[in-house]
Amino acid sequence: MTFLTVFFGIILISAAMAGLVMYRSMFVATTGKKILPYDKPRKALLVLDLQEGYGGTNPRQPATAPAAGGLLDTVNRLIGKAAETGMEVVYVRQVFNNNLFVRMHGGRKVEKVIVDRRIVKINDNDFEKNRTDAFSNRDLERFLVEHQVDELYLTGVDAAFCVYYTALGALSRGYKVTVVRDAVATRSDMNTLIGRYKRKGIGIVTSRELL
Repeated sequence: MTFLTVFFGIILISAAMAGLVMYRSMFVATTGKKILPYDKPRKALLVLDLQEGYGGTNPRQPATAPAAGGLLDTVNRLIGKAAETGMEVVYVRQVFNNNLFVRMHGGRKVEKVIVDRRIVKINDNDFEKNRTDAFSNRDLERFLVEHQVDELYLTGVDAAFCVYYTALGALSRGYKVTVVRDAVATRSDMNTLIGRYKRKGIGIVTSRELL
């Protein structure tokens, strides 16, 4: 076995492992322990990946629906309503160390990943994730359990990836999950995505119905 054979073998194995990691990061939802019934169950609004440099809020990468400005306005109204009603509001930011992962998820590398400055911050419930599924962050999972949350409303980007796989991760743990149709952005066909959500048991609602 020559040196070149060994070298290229190592390269191929490394590429295969990197591909597997990327696949799991993007297309596999996490699973976890089922939540227990709570005496006083609560709801939470999750604001997913509405951060500096990402597709849903970057005018150079317009989403199909809704436009970035309208999306942010809608999410801010939902945050205000949540604050009025005592619903938890949770902000989740996508943080990839690998710049290739960032670009594949429709974003651009920034020095410090922060929530979009136009989004209203009403608390410090701020979590990072490095996969499409927000439940990959165990601190978020613990937070929801500690606050006896059993129902989630999802907003943010991308409806085809992070919103969808976070919903699947939540369902696997026994949460009731609803996506706010006009508070999520995507460059995919929204009607197709809604059909996928419904087949998985994910609820769909409009912001008008919630407000």
